[in-house]
Parts: sequence; structure tokens; C-alpha cells
Amino acid sequence: MSGAIFVKRYDDPERCAAAAAHHAWLAGLGSGVRLPALVARSTRHLIFERLMGHALGVEDLPRAAAALGRLHGAAHRDALRTACLDQPHITSTGLVISDFASPRQAALHHAAAAAGVHESVINAVLDRVGEPVTFYKDPNIRNYLANGNEVAVVDFDDLTLAPFGYDLAGLLVTASMTYGRLADLSIARCLRAYRVAVAPHICSLADLKRYAELHHLLTLRYLGRNGYRHAWPTVRPWPDPFLTELS
Repeated sequence: MSGAIFVKRYDDPERCAAAAAHHAWLAGLGSGVRLPALVARSTRHLIFERLMGHALGVEDLPRAAAALGRLHGAAHRDALRTACLDQPHITSTGLVISDFASPRQAALHHAAAAAGVHESVINAVLDRVGEPVTFYKDPNIRNYLANGNEVAVVDFDDLTLAPFGYDLAGLLVTASMTYGRLADLSIARCLRAYRVAVAPHICSLADLKRYAELHHLLTLRYLGRNGYRHAWPTVRPWPDPFLTELS
């Protein structure tokens, strides 16, 4: 960081261009959620305004869930109403957003095999292609800044299609891996705040639990790094839904 800016550096010019395109699309949704302005760019650098705020604490999670819901609801209404989870989608701005399963299927199968999770339960979640569509953007708690009652969203490197609730599950998993087991009341408040923002689309608690297991598998390799101190199975606030479904 320098002065009032934040410089994001990329080794790959294509990744840099993609992140800029993702930011432009998200900023154009009219969600009311604060994003940092992109003030300049080169082939390997994006220069954003530096936003005031602090990393999310547990007390900030419901506001983050509401902000996430507003982004997801706006994306569905504005651009993704006709999208299908199993097909890439081209927005009116020409941005190509990858399908849900393809970018994560191989990594999930590999992690599931290592963790002793049956591949069939992973596929059952990935293959639910008829769900209403929104987007995935890395939802870990370090990609939000809380400032009073406002929560801003940062980091625009990755973007795919996703079902409603998928990123909310990622927010809760990464918060749990950072701070420990979340209280049932905290989770209920997050789910309620998200649902209010995305209504009439519903993210059920059952779906949230399944999506959380996908995030667990994809985040497992980062345990002990990036602030992740708690293994998800030790802080999971409910029984493992995949074990329940196989029994």
C-alpha cells in the first residue's frame, strides 16, 4: 500500500485483465455494496483506492452476509437470470463467466479422495444444475473490510457461476477456521441477513451445510496458513451432512 492506494500485482497479464473485468462487472451491478474504485492499471498491476476498515470479526459476519446477498441478488436480476450452472455465461458486457462445476471438480475429487469422502456426494452437489444462478467470488473473510455498519468487498481475481448460498457457506467456513466454532445464533443471523437480501430466492440450511463441505475440502490445504488455525471438522457446528446422506 502507498498513500491512499492499494497495488495488486500479477505475474500473469491475463489474470490481471480478468480481475479488472470482474471488478468492472461487479461495480456495474448497482448493488449498493462498497467496492474499491479501480484508479489505474497496467498489464501486471491494478491500482485500487485504499478503503478504510478492519478485517471481519465474528460480530461483523451478519453485515458481511447481507452485503454478499445484495451482490448476489443484483447479479441474478441484472445479468444471470437466464444463466445455467452447467454452462459458461456471457454477460451483456461480453464477460465470460465459467460454469460452476468445471473449475473446481478435479480439485474437489482429489481432496475428497484424500479425506475419505465419497465422490458420489460431491457430484450430487455439483450436478444440481437447475438451481437459480448467481456468482462465486473468493468469499474468505479476508476479502471483506468492515467500517462501522458498512462492509466493503475486495479481491476480484476469481469469478464463476454458483448457486445462491455457496459463497455464504465459504464465508462461514473461513470464519470458523479462523476464529473457532461459530455460535448457532451467529449462523442463524447470517443466514437470515443473506435470505432477506436475496429474496425471493431461498438458501436452505441443508444446502448451506453441503456447500460448506465443498469449501472445507477446497480450503483444507491452507490449514495452518493464512490465519486458518482450526480444522473444519473440529469446529463444524452441525453433524457432517455427507456422512448423514451416506448412512
